[in-house]
Amino acid sequence: MNVDEFTIWNHRAAKTMMRMGGGFASTLALAFFRADSGNQARILGAFPELFERYRREAREENERLTMARE
Repeated sequence: MNVDEFTIWNHRAAKTMMRMGGGFASTLALAFFRADSGNQARILGAFPELFERYRREAREENERLTMARE
């Protein structure tokens, strides 16, 4: 995964966190969107497992939507 793809999936993960996450995850996603790139990197570094979980969720949702369109 290149840097651009990683950035896209982090944003998709944050969107998924806002929709599906609990209070902490959804608030963290909001902070991620409001942060500049340096602070986004700090948030990703502090909570890598949380972002990985929601990147997986976002990928699975993307695959389901792609399959439904076919």
